Amino acid sequence: MDRADEQARQDSCTGVATAMTAVSVIIVALRFYSRQIIVRNFGKDDWMMLVALIFTIGYLACIYVLRENGMGYSGNELKLSQMTNMITTTLGIEIIYYIVVYAIKTSILFFYLRIAVEKSFERGCKLTIWLLTVFVAICVICCLTQCIPLHKMWDFTGLVNGHCINTTAFFYFTSSFNIVTDIWILALPVKTLMSIQRPGREKAALIFVFGLGIFSCIASIVRLHSIRIYTESKDPFYDSVPINIWSMIEVNIGIWCASIPSLKALFFKAQRERTRGTAGYKYHTFYKRSCLFYDNPTWQ
Repeated sequence: MDRADEQARQDSCTGVATAMTAVSVIIVALRFYSRQIIVRNFGKDDWMMLVALIFTIGYLACIYVLRENGMGYSGNELKLSQMTNMITTTLGIEIIYYIVVYAIKTSILFFYLRIAVEKSFERGCKLTIWLLTVFVAICVICCLTQCIPLHKMWDFTGLVNGHCINTTAFFYFTSSFNIVTDIWILALPVKTLMSIQRPGREKAALIFVFGLGIFSCIASIVRLHSIRIYTESKDPFYDSVPINIWSMIEVNIGIWCASIPSLKALFFKAQRERTRGTAGYKYHTFYKRSCLFYDNPTWQ
C-alpha cells in the first residue's frame, strides 16, 4: 500500500479529532461561564456535559496512542507489540464512546426536565434516562467480557483457549439502538413545542434549536456505515481510520448541538436581564407555561 496515503489517512483522523475536540472545549467552557456566572443556574445537564467533554478528551488521547502504534497502516507493516497496543486501546475507546454518548443524551434529557410542564413529557424523559443508564451499563460489561479470557481479544497466535462474542452483531445493535434513541430524544419535545403559544418566528427558532441534534443523528448513521467497513475488513488496522473519524464527529457535534441553547445569554443583553430578573420564579398559569421556553431562565 502507498505509505503516503496511509500517512494522510492517519493525519486526517488526528487532525479532525483534535480540531473538533478543541472547539468542544471552547463551547463547553462558554456554556459553564454562561450557566454559572451569567445565569447562575448550573444543573445536572451541565455536569453531564462536563463528563462528556472529559471522556471525549480521553478519546482524543486514545487516538494519539493509536497514531503512535500505526493506525491507518497495513497490519503487514506493524509489529506484534503495535497491533497489541492498538487492540487494547480500541477496547478503551469502545467503553469511552458509549459513556460519551450516554453523557450527551442524558445532558439533553436533564435539560428537557428543566422545562418540562407536562407530566407525560417529564415521565418520558425520566424513563429514557433510566433506559440509557441500563443500556450503557450493559455495553460496558459486554466490552469487558467480549472475550473470555479478555486477553484472547488481542491473541494473534491462536494459542489462548476461550471464546469471544460476535462483536459485529454487537456493534450493529448498539449503533442502531443509539440512532433510534437519537430520533426518540429529538421527537420527545415536539408535542410541547407545537402547543406553546408564541409568534411563528419565535416558535420556528425554538424548533430549530431543539432540532440541531439531527446533525449528530446523521453522523451516527454515517458511523454505522464505517462500522461495516471496519468489521468486514481483511485489514482492520488499515480500516480503523473511518470509524474513529466518524465517532469523533458524532460525539463532538453532539456536544455542540446540546450546548448551543445554553449560550444564548452570552449574546443577548435583554435575555441576561430577563434571566436575572426571573431566576427562581415559578410558572403556573397556562399563558406562562406557553412562554416557558422563551422566558424561563433554565432555557439558557
